[in-house]
Amino acid sequence: MSYRPTRGLLDLVLQPLRSLPLSVLALGGLLLAPMARAADPDPQAEKGAAATITGLSLVGEGGLKVRIQWADNQELPSGLVLTSYNGKDEGTASVEVQPEPGKETEISLDGAIKEFWETGWSQRLVLEDREGKETLLTQPYNLNLDCPDDKECQLTVAPGAGTSGDVLHVSEELDAALAEVAAKAGEGKEVDLLDEVAAINPALRGQAVAYSLALSKLQVQGPCTCVWQAVYGQSPSGSGYSVYINNSGGIVSGTNGPGAKHALTALGRNGISYGFSGISQVNLRLNCSRWIITYHIEWIVTWPGGPRFPILVPRLSIAACTSTCRVRFDHQGRISGSTFAAYTSPGAATAYEQGSYRVDGTYLLNTSASNGGFFNQLSGVSLFSNVGTIGRVDSYGYVYAYSPTFPYFASASISNGHSIAIHGQSSCPNGPYGHAAVWTYGTSQGTPQTTSLRNSIRNFFLNWGIWTNP
Repeated sequence: MSYRPTRGLLDLVLQPLRSLPLSVLALGGLLLAPMARAADPDPQAEKGAAATITGLSLVGEGGLKVRIQWADNQELPSGLVLTSYNGKDEGTASVEVQPEPGKETEISLDGAIKEFWETGWSQRLVLEDREGKETLLTQPYNLNLDCPDDKECQLTVAPGAGTSGDVLHVSEELDAALAEVAAKAGEGKEVDLLDEVAAINPALRGQAVAYSLALSKLQVQGPCTCVWQAVYGQSPSGSGYSVYINNSGGIVSGTNGPGAKHALTALGRNGISYGFSGISQVNLRLNCSRWIITYHIEWIVTWPGGPRFPILVPRLSIAACTSTCRVRFDHQGRISGSTFAAYTSPGAATAYEQGSYRVDGTYLLNTSASNGGFFNQLSGVSLFSNVGTIGRVDSYGYVYAYSPTFPYFASASISNGHSIAIHGQSSCPNGPYGHAAVWTYGTSQGTPQTTSLRNSIRNFFLNWGIWTNP
């Protein structure tokens, strides 16, 4: 007996966060109780992602090479446009793309990256139809430096999270090193930022150079100046990876990552199973120190296989300071999952998907679905903290299929999606003033769910008048 349920996801529209009297607020305490909502199914979500970025690399002089995997189970638009945007949200390069169903294509954006040390180290890609009415995917990415010595660096590129302007992107490793440097500096003692980071971990020298360049653009002056920092972490890292297994047990195929996103399908023979897990995490906080630019020095930057050019890098001295900032953080997280299992007896099939969302270690969502079930939930919370805050999504998916002899049939598949958005608002004597926005999302559930996640993020930040284009 075969079984195939209707499932999928429907768009969520975020309601404005309810405010509470200031009398109930306490430092580090919750402003809003966690809220969770579910959505009804949308069969369109079954189709999966129309396009997935599987690789980013730098080429030539300012060129960006993008690998895209196209779906083979749905109708794709006849013509698309891939556009790169710099850190100031200015279009830098654009190329028309013709989808090839079921294939992976490589696309070059010549001149996509120009004067990144001026226009921003955090940039993004957008794939949409020619009229700009439907966006198939967006991909924020970070530029960084790899410097084996104190003279020369090579430019690198990696997927990242989306942020508003003046939010510095910092890796988990550099964030830990900066905290160690600040602890070593002590109150009133100045130390050289680049030398201290390189002494802790020489592999972080290039990231420290990029961090110094980004800091210098923010004109960090004064006895105790704070800057917004976003620390983005994901596992699997990079663009994730694909799996394809074909043996006597059956066939398994799918992609895992980046981060908490995955899709997996099993077709059974003598019995085959496989599982994926992933993590996506964003940490938003203020880093408060006293920075002094002591002098500038010229470093040589090279494109991979391309030309060399000089960049004037500031040497920063850093001293610890005591901040009196008060910061409000607002969170929104969303998890979705869809499962499918079908078989004819005496075969068997199992599909299982689990997702969780937590803020600073506290679970706000933790749910699962199996064998035709689905979930689509959203939750949010607000708090005050002077140390920063973390939003995290964990996912796990498993498929099993067994069909002993022809014509028996067994199939199982899973797909999922997630989003994390954090808003920060600070009150500091020496800045920063205003708001900060950080977000990340991913889905293997198709264009309708991609649009839904983007709308959730955009509507969330509009509560504070912040326009974002996730």
